[in-house]
Amino acid sequence: MSRRRQVSSDLLTDTPELQEGQLFARVLGSRGKNIHEVQFPDGQEILVNLPPKFRNLVWVKRGSYVIVQPAEEEEQKTKVAGDIVAVLFQDHVKQYKQNGIWPFDDTKTSTLGPEDDDISEEEDSDDGDDDLFVNNNRPVIEESDSDSSSEEESDDEEEESAPAAK
Repeated sequence: MSRRRQVSSDLLTDTPELQEGQLFARVLGSRGKNIHEVQFPDGQEILVNLPPKFRNLVWVKRGSYVIVQPAEEEEQKTKVAGDIVAVLFQDHVKQYKQNGIWPFDDTKTSTLGPEDDDISEEEDSDDGDDDLFVNNNRPVIEESDSDSSSEEESDDEEEESAPAAK
């Protein structure tokens, strides 16, 4: 079996074991060049590297969970302070919760940012009219009753002035 196929089958079937020195982390975002910013359960944020064996095989998005091997103080010469050892899927998170070793409280609120919480509350309170697609590339022209009534009045005035000119 090729290395790529072996890594992909390991990712999908096996639940990664947490080794000594490894920590769970939530991905805050990608910084480019396979560098990701992660946050540990205690709130500490660091930059970590995605190893070549995971590149083009699994995509790490904001809000995903990973297992990180932090670099030792002696090895740390750059801003990148560790490597991603494993990328966790929802099945892995469920198994860790069942075992009681999952350090994060709530996965649904933790994947949303503070701005996203406000948006989701606003969407729930609306009647559903705003669910339609809005094209932000075009200016929105809203018609009101006052505009249409003023147009009708100006049309009436033009018609009155036209017969008087005869």
